Amino acid sequence: MYSRYIFIKLIWLLLVLPAQAAVTVIDNSGHSVTLEQPAQRILALAPHITENLFAMGAGDRIVGTVAFSDYPPRARAIPRVGSFGQLNLEQVLALQPDLVVAWPGGNPPAQLARLRQFGIAVFESDPRSFAAIAANLRLYGQLTGLQVNADAAASALEQRVNRLRVRYQGAAPVRVFYQLWHEPLMTVNRTLLVDQMLHLCGGENPFADRPEAVPQLGVESVLAVRPEVIITTTEEAPHDWIARWQRWPELPAVRNNLFYQLNADWMHRATSRALSGAEQLCAHLDDARHKLGRSN
Repeated sequence: MYSRYIFIKLIWLLLVLPAQAAVTVIDNSGHSVTLEQPAQRILALAPHITENLFAMGAGDRIVGTVAFSDYPPRARAIPRVGSFGQLNLEQVLALQPDLVVAWPGGNPPAQLARLRQFGIAVFESDPRSFAAIAANLRLYGQLTGLQVNADAAASALEQRVNRLRVRYQGAAPVRVFYQLWHEPLMTVNRTLLVDQMLHLCGGENPFADRPEAVPQLGVESVLAVRPEVIITTTEEAPHDWIARWQRWPELPAVRNNLFYQLNADWMHRATSRALSGAEQLCAHLDDARHKLGRSN
């Protein structure tokens, strides 16, 4: 009887477990990615990818990453395989990854194609909204077999987003110029996460409908939309950025001294920490409403 039980158990393991282990998902670029078993050796080719893998419990499976992948602090000890814009393929192959999570907005397409030719599964990650960040976390859960962890991380993010949405859904609008860069002057359109943050907080982006994801502007374009608030990040603005705008006192933002700086990683990395950026942004716009006499 015991021998028969063992035989049946072995047959069950052979027939059932492989079917459960294999997983196929669709990545952010529309590619089908199949793994025969959960990924154990992951290459993370952008800072936001490294951070999100840690957030859903797969940080200890990352065997290689790229420059500027510095959060959480443990990520700094992971071997680098180049920058997101130029990979060292020899180092990549030496690490023997069973999954590469790539950034189509930055990683060289030819190098990603080469990795696929070597038979390595490549998942492309380019989340541009909070919903997409949560969806990516859940996809990572499927690819690693850590679905419970991933669902918990995604749900926590969604709950924080919903709290902000409920709190600010009736907030008085504030016209904001988001200064992404200073020379040349750049901002964002509605396809980027920063615009979603602005919308969530009751901010109006006058350049949301521009066709370019990152519009390059002349100062005259900003003067024409008369922003009430000007926002940039601490890491990406020159020390005299406010003084540069004070040359145009006719701007409402200048007249009322409504300038704010935010943490660049919180604003520009598509991770759970972007919610901290959104919360800080909302607090600044509340301060602006108070100074403009529009508090609820």
